[in-house]
Amino acid sequence: LDVAIAPLLWRLDYYGIDMSKNAVPLLKYAERIFSRPAYIEALTPSEKVMRK
Repeated sequence: LDVAIAPLLWRLDYYGIDMSKNAVPLLKYAERIFSRPAYIEALTPSEKVMRK
């Protein structure tokens, strides 16, 4: 499931999509995934610049 949802969550800010307060658990989940070194290492250079 992570492999399908994480790329979408990674791009939310880049495309200007704001999540409501109801999405706080989902955003916390996303941050846990993004904090994994393996996730960051697997990103392409263009994906890395989507979130700074």
